[in-house]
Amino acid sequence: MPSHLVIMACSATKGVVAAPAVDLYQGVMYSTLRANMPARPPPILILSARHGFVLPDQLIGPYEQRMTEARASEMLANLPAFDTVQWPSDPGSILLAGGAAYRRVMRAAIQRRVHLGLIPATATTVETTGSIGYQRAQLGAYLRSMAAGDA
Repeated sequence: MPSHLVIMACSATKGVVAAPAVDLYQGVMYSTLRANMPARPPPILILSARHGFVLPDQLIGPYEQRMTEARASEMLANLPAFDTVQWPSDPGSILLAGGAAYRRVMRAAIQRRVHLGLIPATATTVETTGSIGYQRAQLGAYLRSMAAGDA
């Protein structure tokens, strides 16, 4: 059974006090994540427009920063500074959940880690695309398929 990794974009809707990243973000993709989480949750990373890659349990405070194409380009220009957290070393399948600018940074981080030998080149990557409704459906289906694979 392949191991999974879910990489989520942050969300504009946030709680009002510092919290673990996965709890701070309150957008609809996070509602979908919570509603479809399998009994054995996959590792999750979050790409924050302000902080770069963060772990779900990393405590962060509310902030306002959008992931624009310019911000994505800034992150790509200094990717190692925005990609300092520990990733799982053996994902077989990676889901990138977020808008195009987020996914551009996520793909570059994956390529960098493959090049460094930190994750296998054989890992498959799946991306959410389309409107937020379609992305929510794709995220939910990916998570439910993991639960079905555990049965």
